[in-house]
Amino acid sequence: MDVDTRVVPANERYDYWHESVCDHFVPLLVTPASRNLQGRIQAVKFADTHVRRIAGTEHRFQRREQDIRRGGDPEQLNIVFVTHGSTVVEQDGRSAALHAGSFAFYDSSRPFDFRTRENFDYTIALLPKNRLDLPEATLRGCTIRPRSARTGVGRVARRLISSFAVPGREALGPSQASAIQDSLLATVRPLIAVDEPSIDASMFRVMARAYIQQRLADPDLSPRAVAAACGISPSYLHRLFDTEPQTVAAFIREQRLRTAAELLTSPAHRRDSIAKIGAACGIVDPASFSRMVRSRFGASPRELRRGASVRFI
Repeated sequence: MDVDTRVVPANERYDYWHESVCDHFVPLLVTPASRNLQGRIQAVKFADTHVRRIAGTEHRFQRREQDIRRGGDPEQLNIVFVTHGSTVVEQDGRSAALHAGSFAFYDSSRPFDFRTRENFDYTIALLPKNRLDLPEATLRGCTIRPRSARTGVGRVARRLISSFAVPGREALGPSQASAIQDSLLATVRPLIAVDEPSIDASMFRVMARAYIQQRLADPDLSPRAVAAACGISPSYLHRLFDTEPQTVAAFIREQRLRTAAELLTSPAHRRDSIAKIGAACGIVDPASFSRMVRSRFGASPRELRRGASVRFI
């Protein structure tokens, strides 16, 4: 848990919470409904994309013009998934009620107002607008238009983003973080259109690839685990990869070894033991790790660390 109001004395709780919310999101006015303030935030980051889970007692969150002038604008389009509670949201002249199982977009560049009616629990992805590569009119037109996250592409996006909102599951290296961000953006981009997008096989492939990238450190990562996380059968997952250059198992292995090579050649991980790097990539047996690295790159982990060339083909 990155932030939890229970860890600070009651008389310091509001200042701690207000500062934490502004640090993890954007500068805004935070107004708890009662003195019995409680709140918690979990935060992870993939390249320029942030995923947050925030929960607490009844609140009002207002981003005003003065907040934008004072704290600047990170230029983010945010998608909020409601897990618990009911919230009235306003932006761009539109007002809507969000309930558990729904989602909506809102924009950091303009004022917004969230008024929760009870305890709340949200998962929010903060998406860099320059990476979405969409016209400003399209981005402005998608805000505060609630839809269901229980079916279709909304369900896929909710499952994917919620699975990432757990501290300690950040990407191991820059290339992995970039791949996860690309998958997140590819999943969310169709939802920005006002019309309901249709779900197709490419969506599940994107979700599967992102889930694999984010779980490389798990030695139990397998096609069956990936299928379960995506809400599809193992046989359907294998069919999704029939047209890909690699099977699901081969893709998992390749991503583990690419990440291992990145860590072995990174100055930031020079002090990490080879066994630790292998375990971080989900390969817990050092002998197996060495054999797999040599077979893939033609050099041992130690030789890669000493500067042997790495070719990703």
